[in-house]
Amino acid sequence: MSRTVLFFMHTGSTHGGVETWLDRSCQYLAGRGWRPIVALVRGAANNDPNRYRSHHPNLATVEVDGRGMDREGRVRAIVRCVRRVNPAIAIPMGVLDANEGIARYKAKNQNVRLVGHAQGNLPPMLADLAGLRDVVDAVVCPGNLTRRFLVGPAGFDPTRVRHIPNGADGPTVPRVTGPPGGPLRLVYVGRMSEGDKRVSDLPRLCRTLGDRGIDYRLTVVGDGPARDAVAAGMAPFAERAEMLGALPVRKVYEEIYPRADVLLLFSASEAFGIVLAEAMRNGVVPVTSRYVGFQSEGLVVEGTHGLSFPVGDTAAAADRVAALAADRALLARLSAAGTRHADEHYSWERCLSAWEQALGTLAEAPSRAVSAETLRRTFADRPALSGRLDRLGVPRAVTDIIRRARRTTLRAAVPPGGEEWPLFRGGPADRRAWVQQELERLESGAAAAGVARRPNGAPLKSKLI
Repeated sequence: MSRTVLFFMHTGSTHGGVETWLDRSCQYLAGRGWRPIVALVRGAANNDPNRYRSHHPNLATVEVDGRGMDREGRVRAIVRCVRRVNPAIAIPMGVLDANEGIARYKAKNQNVRLVGHAQGNLPPMLADLAGLRDVVDAVVCPGNLTRRFLVGPAGFDPTRVRHIPNGADGPTVPRVTGPPGGPLRLVYVGRMSEGDKRVSDLPRLCRTLGDRGIDYRLTVVGDGPARDAVAAGMAPFAERAEMLGALPVRKVYEEIYPRADVLLLFSASEAFGIVLAEAMRNGVVPVTSRYVGFQSEGLVVEGTHGLSFPVGDTAAAADRVAALAADRALLARLSAAGTRHADEHYSWERCLSAWEQALGTLAEAPSRAVSAETLRRTFADRPALSGRLDRLGVPRAVTDIIRRARRTTLRAAVPPGGEEWPLFRGGPADRRAWVQQELERLESGAAAAGVARRPNGAPLKSKLI
């Protein structure tokens, strides 16, 4: 049985929950006789494998160069990478075109298994994932709501879907207690993006806390496309807030969590939320949005492990912060309960041993057959070819060679329709709306049934085949 696992990874961001999970997974698998390899995608502007490797030097990596390529060119690059590495299992991590490339390779070489890793509950992401039902061998979901959506409305075979919550490390240094009556120490740790993380809520919260006379200090750790906009918004609060950019996980554990009282999270959607588990294991109390998936996961139970507020309601978020600033006994109770909860349910050993078991079962099973007709149906949303070479009737294989050669001698131009390694497409608006509607229905049902009062740390009993 081959034990090579090939991950395809975006390189536009160097730090975050997915990046942490990938580091830990590769280290764990390598120590147990697996051969994990990470294919880092390269783009003309946003995706830089060299920068990614500088922050994650212990990964075994290869590159997939998508500079100057349209969708077809990127898919062909994925196929070449899979052929070269010849893995037993291939797992795209936010590299949408990798799904088509792996499926295309599967159709001709039945020796690779395509595993979906559901990284979020954003409707475009889940709309794309739902469309892969007939080509994936299995899907592993960090979030329980994702699993419920796939085996319910999306119609996936339940035996091909598993819920494995992410993990977190415990503290590496002792906590540093703030002075009695001192400011409440707030921290934001995560990717600086707007659509899913809603980081523009940070300056709005600071303004509201200042207007209410709340004594606080805020440390912001992270990087991403919205960093400059957030920095501009935070400028009026420089005496109380600092932005440190991206930091290695080690430094966050040694310098940030031990000196924090409260972790802030504003997300509209989370598949799991590693940062919440990290915070609780380190005694930091979450004040989090009730993002899509909050109730179904039960990672943070309102009033037991932390406090929550409606997505986008920074006034309500300020209420929760003010309550903790005024009642340090409540802060201490939530901190202790959150630590016990996270220690019991969200260790890395628990998470990664479940992943290894799932991958081992999958590697021993036959690869799922993919026919030419299934390929055509699954990826029927392909855009019409419109580049000059295409209009001239140049065969795609030749066009691909020309574009690859051109980028080595000239600056790589972006061809028509040649966006750089998209995270998702999402399909028609009505399909995205349907996903959103189903997620809200499932989440409302979870809230009504009290799902969030039952810890979801244990993997479900469904098995991968």
